[in-house]
Amino acid sequence: MEVQRKAGLAIQHDEEQLRTQLEGLQSELNAPNQMKGRLNEMMSQIRMQNQLSTGREERYGIDQDLQLEIKQHLKKQQEGLSHLIATIKSDLEDVQLIEQGLTASQQLVR
Repeated sequence: MEVQRKAGLAIQHDEEQLRTQLEGLQSELNAPNQMKGRLNEMMSQIRMQNQLSTGREERYGIDQDLQLEIKQHLKKQQEGLSHLIATIKSDLEDVQLIEQGLTASQQLVR
């Protein structure tokens, strides 16, 4: 209904901003190295703390409570990212549908 109501109208400025934001979020989500880098940094900090606290080198153990906390945190992040990806895909489909409607209506006007 909304597409039919706005047929023949140009994309509004706020719709264009939304599209730009969605594309930016999608590109961030498609950059897996960023998350991997953060995880590597966290593990390095944990290793350094373990080495300082034990005075030994080459020890890579991790406290079970901390490990559980990290797992829970990563699980929540993954769930959040999955929800965000689904929302972005849905919104992107809506934007593409609006663009198709506008293109079709512009061709009818010509």
